[in-house]
Amino acid sequence: MSGGASPGQFGLWGKETKRDWPLITQDEASRALAAFGLRDVTPIEWHSARPFSAVSRLSDDQGRSWFLKRHHHALRDKAALAEEHRLIAHLAERGITVARPLATESGDSVFTLGDWSYECLPGLEGRDLYRDRLSWEPYLSRHQAFESGRALAVFHDAAQSYDGQARPERPLVSSLTPLLDERGPEIGLCSWIASNAAMRGAIDTQGGAEAILTALRPHFRRAAPFLASPATQWGHGDWHGSNLTWHGAPEHEKIGAVFDFSMADRTTRGFDIAVALERSMIDWMNPLHDPEGSLCDFASEPGQITAFLAGYDDVHPLSRREREEIAAFLPLAHVTFACSEIWYYQCLLDLPDLAKTTYDTYLLGHANWFSGKQGYEMLELIAAGAQSVG
Repeated sequence: MSGGASPGQFGLWGKETKRDWPLITQDEASRALAAFGLRDVTPIEWHSARPFSAVSRLSDDQGRSWFLKRHHHALRDKAALAEEHRLIAHLAERGITVARPLATESGDSVFTLGDWSYECLPGLEGRDLYRDRLSWEPYLSRHQAFESGRALAVFHDAAQSYDGQARPERPLVSSLTPLLDERGPEIGLCSWIASNAAMRGAIDTQGGAEAILTALRPHFRRAAPFLASPATQWGHGDWHGSNLTWHGAPEHEKIGAVFDFSMADRTTRGFDIAVALERSMIDWMNPLHDPEGSLCDFASEPGQITAFLAGYDDVHPLSRREREEIAAFLPLAHVTFACSEIWYYQCLLDLPDLAKTTYDTYLLGHANWFSGKQGYEMLELIAAGAQSVG
């Protein structure tokens, strides 16, 4: 998990030179780490290119690596991070290799300073094979897709006994809760948007909720049987290759550890699997165009889908109904996150062009793709099941 610093970050369409948040400075890192009892640290070795927060890696005088992660309080305050840290502690107690946050000298797992919330996490053993890849890119091989699916099943088994309630309103979370409204997912989503005046205003500015509902209604109908009485538990919320560490020779890699729980929430296995497939199995970052230059499709990875689900089956065999649930939830996996991201760009960062891209291309574009031929075929592949691939 080494490498040189990079000033840019990953964004909606690849690597961007402008970052959402300033890099952590050396003086800032020293002050924050001192609060966690780390006073002898090397200069910053690396800055993460991931969006939504700032992350730097440093080492202490004993050669141990530490990741200092800084969040704006509007995204993750002390209470929000504590929700994630409780889940991490539960998983660690059940044998999942995770980075347990360091405590401050006052016993808290979060240090706050002005508008910022800091957490300090130990470096994990293994290679970060996907550090320089975007979240929406395929796995490097079907074998790695298989291992990722297998690891998610192990994760879900460990998380099943965690009894934490669904998170309250938090931005940038893979939240299923608004769609579980007893009046139905459409009313639930509308009520959830209306409850946040800033998000409602941002969505209205970019085109309004009605276009979103029009794109989602076919998917709401398909998902209705699985929203009625879901078996909820906590999930990861952002499962893809760059949130895992890897070890072993090529084509024989195994997953060593899991990290980044910022999008975790109470969900269902099916919805969390759908999020994982949405993150890696459609090449959203490289849209295909017709000869006139118009967007016409996105490439998908049916072989990796088959491998991922076979890996999951290896630990937790999926029933036909569970596969149908995954297929039904896949077109909805990005919805609440995308609505929140519109607010993020429009209101918090004052970047209306990116809010427009999120509204048109991410929220509406992805939902509409699943209503087309390629998207429908992918959903049918998932629902029907596939032979095991190892």
